[in-house]
Amino acid sequence: MHSMKLKLIYPEEKIKEPILSKVCKNFNIDINIRKANVQEKIGWLELEFIGDEVEIEKAMNFLVENGIEVLPIEGQVFIE
Repeated sequence: MHSMKLKLIYPEEKIKEPILSKVCKNFNIDINIRKANVQEKIGWLELEFIGDEVEIEKAMNFLVENGIEVLPIEGQVFIE
């Protein structure tokens, strides 16, 4: 099982979309939200994806394809 900490940055036009909910439904990963700041024009989340490395990669690609900036939090990849 892998764990990866990420920062997601949402542009204004994506803040109201349930994109993270879609990630939970479409990919076999668990999500642990660590920090968040959502305002009217921008939002960001620091979270941890937990699961199979392939599923984490698919979820990250899905987010990028949907206009979310995905930044790994350096030094935070864990393998159990």
